[in-house]
Amino acid sequence: TESTLYSLRANEEKITSAKPGENILVKLANCGVEDILKGFVICTNPPCRAVNKLICQVGLMDLPDNAKIFTAGFQAMFHAHTCEEECTVVKIFETTDRKGQVNKKACFANIGMKVVCMIEVERSVPVETFDDKPFLGRFTLRTEGKTIAIGKIMHLPPK
Repeated sequence: TESTLYSLRANEEKITSAKPGENILVKLANCGVEDILKGFVICTNPPCRAVNKLICQVGLMDLPDNAKIFTAGFQAMFHAHTCEEECTVVKIFETTDRKGQVNKKACFANIGMKVVCMIEVERSVPVETFDDKPFLGRFTLRTEGKTIAIGKIMHLPPK
């Protein structure tokens, strides 16, 4: 949704800028509080992409007790900036083990491996590739209360 910045406030005082981590009130023209949800991103033109599929590289740090392999169909929570969405691993393209050996026909992965895979999220999320905007191209996968993987977004679907 396109909008215009109306004002920035911190502690009831008008400000012209803010630093990461500061709590501020942002007033937008043609936008009410009910129009904004957790995970939304304010950006300039060109706008940040909102996608529901992405190709990424993840480093597997842990796996849940009930699933000791990472494979297509694996489900977790996708966490990027303030966004949280349920996700599913759709396809594994390749794995790299701790010795650096690459398997281009991998069907599964274990702890300690790097995996290039496609992930699908339930609702679209605002993200960018790690190469273009590193702060919008990082994410974690969590399940059962623990972080199982840290990843970076390599490719987004065509516009």
